[in-house]
Amino acid sequence: MKKRIVAIIVAVTLLSVTAVAVYAETGSVTIAGGSLSVTAANVSLSGVTLDGSDQVSTSASGSNSWSASDARGTGAGWNLTIDATDFSDGDTTPKIIDISSADQEFKIQLLDSNIAVTEGNAKPTSSVASLTAIPESPAAALKFASAALNAGMGSYTLNPNFELEIPAETYVGLGTYTSTITVSIVSGP
Repeated sequence: MKKRIVAIIVAVTLLSVTAVAVYAETGSVTIAGGSLSVTAANVSLSGVTLDGSDQVSTSASGSNSWSASDARGTGAGWNLTIDATDFSDGDTTPKIIDISSADQEFKIQLLDSNIAVTEGNAKPTSSVASLTAIPESPAAALKFASAALNAGMGSYTLNPNFELEIPAETYVGLGTYTSTITVSIVSGP
């Protein structure tokens, strides 16, 4: 019996010697939401020479590098819209290209392959896979890309293409025609 008690005491002593204290610690981080933003650059269109027929001016493929960012951390989704003013030569009696006319449309195209994730989750999708007329301000803007709920969270690059129809009866005017293009980012897909 003594041997048994000694063996139990030795076993309990060995167990108590090898016991290690375990402490539970916590880590914490505060996360604040950022903003929703879009950056659009000037659109460069090819020059044309009037020759008595209708002309088309285009932007070089991939030459328009734009970006969109959703740092809100809400997963609410978002969409990009665009509208533009008529093209004008800026003269005191301006010559214009009326983009609301069927033969003078200013168009946008954004292929899904021209949208890339910089950092983030699922990229937005295009709603203008073919050339689509941009509405003249102040008409309702055209939605041209959107991020679904729980998508589009991060930063993305977009490279849209543009086309301007120039009718045969266009005046040369001062030679350079410009338009104000408004690109907006709106919450919700």
